Amino acid sequence: MQSPPVVAIIGRPNVGKSTLFNRLVGKREAIVAYEAGTTRDRVMAEVEWNNKKFILFDTAGLILDFFGFDEAEIEKKAQEKINDVLSDSDIILLVLDQQSGVTAEDEEIAKKIRKLNKRVIVVFNKSDSLSHEESSSLQNTLGFKESMAVSAISGRRTGQLLDYLTNDFIEPEKPSTKSPKISIIGRPNVGKSTLFNVLAGSDVAIVSDTSGTTRDLVKVKTDILKSNDDVPIELIDTAGFRKRGKIKPGIEKFSVIRSVEAIYKSDLSLLVVDAAEGFSRPDAHLAQLALDKKTKIIIVLNKIDLLKNQTKDEIKNLNKFYFLTKLTMVAVSAKNKLNIELLISEIIRTLKD
Repeated sequence: MQSPPVVAIIGRPNVGKSTLFNRLVGKREAIVAYEAGTTRDRVMAEVEWNNKKFILFDTAGLILDFFGFDEAEIEKKAQEKINDVLSDSDIILLVLDQQSGVTAEDEEIAKKIRKLNKRVIVVFNKSDSLSHEESSSLQNTLGFKESMAVSAISGRRTGQLLDYLTNDFIEPEKPSTKSPKISIIGRPNVGKSTLFNVLAGSDVAIVSDTSGTTRDLVKVKTDILKSNDDVPIELIDTAGFRKRGKIKPGIEKFSVIRSVEAIYKSDLSLLVVDAAEGFSRPDAHLAQLALDKKTKIIIVLNKIDLLKNQTKDEIKNLNKFYFLTKLTMVAVSAKNKLNIELLISEIIRTLKD
């Protein structure tokens, strides 16, 4: 069966990429904020329009200069993810802010993607009215042949963009089975993104010691895990979950909401716990959320390489919540890939049950 086309949304920060992504997907998948650098990991969704499907990626804002960024190292990793998406994409939607016009940053981005020799559609976002469309700022398409003016926030002409984008796409055969969903959940800095990358088979998610690195849900379909019918499994990395009183309003709050939604929509949740810290109340709360929604759960005790003896008794003493002792637990080191095959076997067994 032919793979659906891959479309990447790129552009400088705050031109409305995530708003456009959500509009084309038809629901709020990406977090939208006025803060530059809100999107970090690549955010993916499967879009269906007029019976035609494609894979859509939202990306971090392309940055030419990291001066002034508090978390420059994370931002650099986010830029590397953009390069990965561009390499894998068939079509690029280059988003510009119609109201501010073409900037020097836009021109540099155009130079970068022109070298890729891929189909590029320039999307002039924030064209909220006909008068905006008649603006002279729409004349500069940076040398690309295809362009369209839209308003992502109101939805103006986004349907026409989808019509134009998918005009030559082939209607795919409908799959017989749906991909199971596995969410990776837990507190910040317990190694969720490291485990996600190991199970995905590639460095999809950004890994950092900085709390709050993962904001959006990061999704990928992997062949390392196979369901009953050899259907690729969809992995979902989530933002770290903290005590309610410690959750900051704004971006972090929306991240946590998305994490909870991921648990509810998953067939299985992997609750990652830091072996060096032991079980905490937020861990127990996440487990209870999954159980309440009848979501299967496996506790992944990560970073066992940091334990002194790495014995069964030492691991057992880390758990102070009785109801968690009834759940399946696998001790691993995602960083060192220790016991990953054992975890994969347990995942497959749990999905079959």
